[in-house]
Amino acid sequence: MSVVLLVFAFLFSLAASAFCSGAETGFLSVSRGRILHLVREGGVRAKIVYSAISDMGRTTVALLVGNNLANVMYSSSSAALSAVVFPDSQNLQALWGVVAATIVLFAGEFFPKLLCSARPLRRILRLAPVWKVFERVFSPVVSVVFGVLNIVLPKREATAKVTPEAVLKILEDRKDGVKLSDFESAMIGRMMVLRSKRIEVTPESLLSVLDEG
Repeated sequence: MSVVLLVFAFLFSLAASAFCSGAETGFLSVSRGRILHLVREGGVRAKIVYSAISDMGRTTVALLVGNNLANVMYSSSSAALSAVVFPDSQNLQALWGVVAATIVLFAGEFFPKLLCSARPLRRILRLAPVWKVFERVFSPVVSVVFGVLNIVLPKREATAKVTPEAVLKILEDRKDGVKLSDFESAMIGRMMVLRSKRIEVTPESLLSVLDEG
């Protein structure tokens, strides 16, 4: 029974490592515009993906924590399994360690990232239900990590904000190498409308203003 549990832990941790590696690449590679389009059409999985890429800080922390835990479990179960299978041969145990490291390098890191970078939209939509469960499980851990970071790291200094007057100055005076297309000028104008109405500038709000225009 102990061997069966070790094999299960070995395979499960390898799959978890592959998921974390592939999901991270998929979230970073997927087109935000295409996901937003699917969300507007009512796609359930697209909504899950959009929620994740809208807060990549928390998403990245959850995936890093999960990947590290999976790698620790993989190493521990692999070492314990080699000790059970080859109890009297240190050479075979060492060879097992090399093979296990190669497996996790390719199956847990390289191939998942390669697959999710090749077709990020299709892959990440398939992984969306798994990510939803994963996010719920690691949400408390992520909250603790961010709480510690807020205590340890110093507060960021407030950066200078671009005022509407400064933006209008850029639009009126396009000298000194400042070149804006008519589309860029229109987009900036829409953003100023949202700011004047005290509406947060998000892709959804910007598109709604453009639709109204």
